[in-house]
Amino acid sequence: MNQETCLSISEFIAVLSNPYRVRILCALFAGEKNVSDIAREVGLPPAHVSSHLRVLYDRGYLERRREWKQVFYSLRLPQVQKFLELASQLAGRDSGSSPILPH
Repeated sequence: MNQETCLSISEFIAVLSNPYRVRILCALFAGEKNVSDIAREVGLPPAHVSSHLRVLYDRGYLERRREWKQVFYSLRLPQVQKFLELASQLAGRDSGSSPILPH
């Protein structure tokens, strides 16, 4: 891989370094949701969820749709779900097995 590709991958992963952003993305696996629904699901105040959603949207992870005063978010790329599912397996959290990667 060239340096530019490695930098892009690093930036992609850096956005996911926040566990709340990962939880927000996982909450959207089931489909489109508004800020209130996401906040309830991840256990954060709506203002905090909105700031994380802004980062995820600005980086291209999410799509958004306005309906009157509400904003609905959904995953822009289905590969994000596959990536997070694979990351969960690699972390050893998916099946109760021990992590593949050393600590």
